[in-house]
Amino acid sequence: MRWTAVVTVLAGCAFNNDPGNAPDGGSGDGSGDPGPCTLPDLSMTAATLSGCSDAGTKDGPRGTAKFSNPVNVALGVSGTAYVLDFDSSLLRKVDDQGNVTTLFKDPRFNRPFGMIMSPSTGYLYIECDDDTMANHSSTSGTIWKIDPSNPSTATVIASGLVRPRGLGFNSSNQLVVTDYLNMTMYTLDPTSGAATFLAGTTGATGHQDGHGAASTFNIPWDLVVTGNGDVIVSEFGSHILRKVTPAGDVTLYGGTPDLAGHQDGPLATALFNQPKGMTSDASGAIYLTEWGNHDIRKIDNTGMVTTIAGELAGGYDDNTDPMAALYYGIEGLDITPDGKHMVLADGNDGDGTPYNHVRVLTLP
Repeated sequence: MRWTAVVTVLAGCAFNNDPGNAPDGGSGDGSGDPGPCTLPDLSMTAATLSGCSDAGTKDGPRGTAKFSNPVNVALGVSGTAYVLDFDSSLLRKVDDQGNVTTLFKDPRFNRPFGMIMSPSTGYLYIECDDDTMANHSSTSGTIWKIDPSNPSTATVIASGLVRPRGLGFNSSNQLVVTDYLNMTMYTLDPTSGAATFLAGTTGATGHQDGHGAASTFNIPWDLVVTGNGDVIVSEFGSHILRKVTPAGDVTLYGGTPDLAGHQDGPLATALFNQPKGMTSDASGAIYLTEWGNHDIRKIDNTGMVTTIAGELAGGYDDNTDPMAALYYGIEGLDITPDGKHMVLADGNDGDGTPYNHVRVLTLP
């Protein structure tokens, strides 16, 4: 399939700047759009699906459409990419040609970051860091449910949360949630919004293994739910991956606590550097982005870690050699249903730099 890009705005609005809160994503209102850009060939192995370096909210074809700090991606069964623009509070839709449209825009929808698509209903569940009044506080976390086929019916299913970030669905169709400010995990009923504690010690930072509240996390970011129900969590603050069972037992899954690095190999000896976004494919292989290494790693079903794309220097460059490609603020990622492409949000890490792209990687 040849990938091109069209962008549309699904939802959102601009918000008040919040400097000094870099982990939340950034600042800026996405009010740019100075003009189109010339993008490298989309046929490259590591390519830009859509978006220009400068920020904006313009919909349109590849080279015209703009993003404003894209932070997350979810792919529908048809391969359509749903993208969250953090700095302009928009939900966008991008087809495989890079055409962009805005899917959802609502003044109550502010600072969207976490996102997952329900495998049973196709609804998008999206975490916003602000409440529906655009207030930003330690209890302003909000989770929305949006039907991509009818976004006008969007509803809030949970509010008053601390700072949910990673979202996934378990075998009981309950949302599994990481909360990176509260340092905990819980499950959330997608209908009632009722939360059930799973693991972590509220407000305590660490990487203590244990059961339930006897365990600690250090900035738990994203997650994937494995076929046997275990949850693998990227722990940004300690440079490791953790495993959490459905019963709430937490153990080290990969990396060495508090040792940042870049080393491929078995999970027991592999090193990570501020891991963030996570996804998995139909075979159960796990993929993750690293904030500190600006790269993409893969963990196969034998527990072997390999780097599949990205030079550690970071930046922006498409390339026929994925290992020579440059990424900057890669966060959320997802894999097309056919397993042939990965789509990634490659934003600016909240520092205002000119990185506002949605990237696509052809997988071997």
